This record gives sequence, structure tokens and C-alpha cells, in this order.
Amino acid sequence: MNFGEKLFSLRKEKGLSQEALAEQLNTSRQAVSKWENNQGYPETEKLLMLANLFEVSVDYLLKESPSDISSDGQGLYVSRELAAGYLLYSRQVGRSIGLGFCFWILGGIPYTLLPDQTGLRLLGMALCLCIGIGAFVLTVFSENQEYERLEKEPLLFDHAYWKELHTQYQTIRKQCRLLAIPCACILAACILSIWIALERTQSLSFYHSLAFLGIAVTFYALVQSVNRMESYALLAENEAHCRSFWFRLRKAFRQKLDNM
Repeated sequence: MNFGEKLFSLRKEKGLSQEALAEQLNTSRQAVSKWENNQGYPETEKLLMLANLFEVSVDYLLKESPSDISSDGQGLYVSRELAAGYLLYSRQVGRSIGLGFCFWILGGIPYTLLPDQTGLRLLGMALCLCIGIGAFVLTVFSENQEYERLEKEPLLFDHAYWKELHTQYQTIRKQCRLLAIPCACILAACILSIWIALERTQSLSFYHSLAFLGIAVTFYALVQSVNRMESYALLAENEAHCRSFWFRLRKAFRQKLDNM
């Protein structure tokens, strides 16, 4: 094991989070994360503090050893197969949630195209609403208790696989950020066109149905992208992810669906 692997293993065996360890060393959680990912080394003072805290020698921390990381620390051990299954499951859940929001937004199309046919307009809007609700209900019934545990417990990995996941997560996060820019522009343009039309003429034309379609497709793409990034973050950045706003929001949303 290298320094990062040893630090990761020792921290887990002590039952410490990255934040808790950072507080004891009077440093930041980001610094601890970089050390564990072999993106840097602590200064001598911090090395001595680590050695005293984990009751090992500085030589042990710095010297490479062939032994692999164990999963004796507190938490749920996640195998490669379990992680792959969870990522596939999460992608399916994200697809259902994205379709739910997508059809709710598409309800604006019959409202736009059928201004003089109230019955058909309401029928089309109700149909989109029902399909959207059905997609959300499908999400509830597709829940898997084994994968739900991953969102509730501290996770342990073989360090080599964790590094692989972390690399994939960094790539996906960059892709998500790049996608967010054009999607935000499209959303802003579509919403602005609808708002201007309502302010000026109090009615919407055929072209505004394309705006609703653009909003729906863009929103679906964003939900899929963010969901994929959050799924990888749960595995690769488990401790920080569980404290994130999006994680708490999704958890609250799922609890509300369960109570429906």
C-alpha cells in the first residue's frame, strides 16, 4: 500500500470521517482527501500527528508495502459488482424521475396548441400529468433495499477500485458542468419567450409549444446528468456527498413519495 491507501485504511479502522480527521489535524477536509488520493503529502508536523493518532511509525506511513487494504473498518463493504448494480439501478431511477418531470412540462403543449378546444386541452394536460405521476410511482415500486443501504451507511471499498471510481466521478462531474451551460441557456431562452408572450399578448402560439418541448428535453437531460453525477459521488465521495444539499433534497423527495 502507498501512503494514501494506508491513511484511508487507518482512518476507517478508527471510525473517523475525513472532516473529523481534518479537525484533529487542524487542516481542511479537502487536504485529507488529496492525501488519500495521493495528490500530495502532509508536512512533517502533520505526519507526526498522524503517526501518534493511529499509533504507527512515520516510516510505516511513508514506506510502500505490498499489502492490500482491508475492509475491517466500520461500514458497509461495497464490491465491484454491488457498485455496478447500484449505478445501473440509479440510472433507471433517474430516467423515471426525469420522465416524470418531462411529461409534467409537456402538459404545456396541449394548452398551447388547443386554445379554443377546452375539452381536448384539459384532456391532453391531464394525460401528461397522469403519465408523469405514473413515472414517479414506478420509481417507488422499483426501490431496492440492498441499494438503499448504500445511501444510509458509511461505505468501504478496495482502495484500487475506489480510485477507479474517483477517476470516473471526476470525469462525469466535468461533463455535467459542461452540459449545464448550454442547458441553462436553452432553459432561459425558452422560459423567457413564454413569459414575454404572456406579458404582451396573454396568449401562446404554436411556436411556444416548441419552447415547452425544449424545456422538457433540456430538463430531462439535466436530471439524468445530475443523477448520474450524484450516484458516482455517493460512492467516490461518500462522506462529503452524504452532507450535500442535493443528497438531502433527493432523500426528502423519496420520503415524500413513500408517504404518498
